[in-house]
Formats: sequence, C-alpha cells, structure tokens
Amino acid sequence: MSNQEKERIKEFLRKNPNATYRDIKKKLNVHLERVYKDGMGEAFKEAGVEPPRTLKRKTKEERRKIIIDYIKKNPLAGWHNIKKDTKINIASAFKSIKEAYNEAEIKYPREESYRESADKKKEKLIKILKENPRITVIELMKDIRTNPYRFFKSINELYEKAGVKKLAGNDKRKIRKRQMVINFIKENPFATQREINKSCKTHVQELFKKGIFDAYEQAGVKFPYERLKEYGIGLKEIRQRAKTFEDNIAIKLSGFGKVNRLVKTKRGFADIIFERKNKKAVIEIKDYELKDISVSQVEQLNKYLEDCNCNLGFLICYKKPKKDSFLIGKNKIFILEEDELSKIAGLIDGTVVQQLRIIGSRKIRETD
Repeated sequence: MSNQEKERIKEFLRKNPNATYRDIKKKLNVHLERVYKDGMGEAFKEAGVEPPRTLKRKTKEERRKIIIDYIKKNPLAGWHNIKKDTKINIASAFKSIKEAYNEAEIKYPREESYRESADKKKEKLIKILKENPRITVIELMKDIRTNPYRFFKSINELYEKAGVKKLAGNDKRKIRKRQMVINFIKENPFATQREINKSCKTHVQELFKKGIFDAYEQAGVKFPYERLKEYGIGLKEIRQRAKTFEDNIAIKLSGFGKVNRLVKTKRGFADIIFERKNKKAVIEIKDYELKDISVSQVEQLNKYLEDCNCNLGFLICYKKPKKDSFLIGKNKIFILEEDELSKIAGLIDGTVVQQLRIIGSRKIRETD
C-alpha cells in the first residue's frame, strides 16, 4: 500500500511541481509524512522534480549574501525594493539597511539625510511647504524622504510654522485640475469646452468663475471667437431640427387626444400636457442624436408631474436607453421612441399596462 501511495505522490508532483503538503492531502487524501519520513524534500527528490525555492530555508549567511549581491547591482535600492525583489526581509540578516550597504562596500545613498539633525529636516519641510502650499502630505514625504509626523505634532502645526494657510483636499484637487486645463489650452489653443472636459476629465464651468473664457484668459491664450460664429450657426440648425421634431410629435399626438404645448409650471415649461378621456400626462420631447437620456431629465419631468398634480409622464426621444421606465413615489415615467406614441394612449386608458410593466424599476432621488 505504501508503494502505491508513493507512486501516486510522485506522479502528482511531476504533474504539479509547485504542489504543497496541503495539496497532496486534499487531492490524494494521503498524509505525506506517513509515506516519506523526511517529508516533502524526499518526495520531490524521488519524483525527480526540482523542489520550489520556498521548500528550502536559507541560512542567515545565504540571506546576507543575496542582499549584498543585490545592493552591488542596485546601489540606489531602498528597503522596500530589496525586500520585494529578493523576497528577504533585511531585518532577518542585518541590523539595518545601512549595515547592509556597508557590507556591500557601497555608500549608503541616503547618508546625508541619515545624518541630518531633526532641526535641519524640520527646516526643509517648512521650506518646501512655503514654496509649494498645494503639495500633499504624501508628496512631501516622497520629496524629503521623511515623515513629517516625526517632527510635528500634527500637519496643522507644520502649516502654522510655515505661515501657510492649509487647503482642504478638495481645494487642492480643484487647483490641480485648473492647472491641467490651463496646460491643455496652451497646447491646444482651439480646444472646445467639450474637448477640454473630456481630456481633463472635469467640468470647466465649475472650475473657473467665467467658465471657458476665464480658462483661456488664465492660460494667456486668445479665445477663438471666430469659432463662436460657426458654433452659433450650428446651434441655429440644432434648434430648428429640435423644433421640427417637436412639431412632428405634437401633430401625431393630436390624433390621440388634446395637445397643449409649452405649458408653464412652477419650475419651468413642460413641452406638452396631453389630455385624453379626462386624464392627462406630461410629455417631454428630447431631440438628442449624440447622447442618451439621463437621470437628470427624468428628475426634471418628475418635477413637472408634481407641479401639475399628475402621476404619468413620458420622455420621447430618437433612441431610448435600456432602462426605459421609472417609478418615483406615485409617479410613473416611461421613455418611448417616436414610433411608440400609440402606447401613450393605451397607458392612459390602462389597456397596455401589462406590456409595459415597470419591472425592477429603481427608486431615484426625489428633487425639490
């Protein structure tokens, strides 16, 4: 029986050269120490398989030699890199990293900072912060290769000593984003707001008081006003196309009931208030060709429903998204395409509720 188990173990190790004791016990249901008295090493040897390096424990001298050889090849390596690349903790072979460098006969690269007094390091931290008030604590630590908390009770104390007003993390991010936008404009003087927002992953209107004009001004680049003329022509064409789309929808809807256009509510103008059989629905028409209906448009329609004391609303667009129905409190909102207008009459009458059940409708935040 023992020989059979040995053969099974050897075959398993040949197919799985990185197998562990636990793997053998789990896969073969065998206690290896009952078959091989000298353990895994003997099993690998009989199987003719090179054991994984983790199987053999290195002596202290072997660990020291590996670290010394590594330092000679990488004279600027720090503690983290040595441990990561050699898989050996320096503390298991040397009293300090400086001792390891001495043994390798390499000058310790951080010798100067190592010898610096606490006062000297504090001066450096204060100087760097004065020169760059937007620097983060992590950047500060990387720059000076030391931890500010070793010399100051808190970061607030460091800012006080430097005479610099502490910026909140959000303010620092905004400043960095502004600089990113400014640099982008300098490199791309004809960039549109959409191009800037997309490339810098931000919203120019939220970063600069005067928006895109302020961004160009701070970048020292003349704003390409000639592009506004072209943009104005484009806007005029878009407005005309949107009006045509709205007119077509309104005409088609008039075949199903009464259509009241541009009805004023407490919080804006609803495109259409549709009435049929003493019931009504609020309808918004979106002439979007390049972007999808967003949650903000659904929320806006919900406001109109609340203002009009109505609980059924529709968003009409060219191409509806995957999520095309919403339930917000008692209000039901459907997103439909132009060729689905007949469903509006059916929903108001209650004849197509089963076809358009709100399956898994998500609750979205109600707005004031």
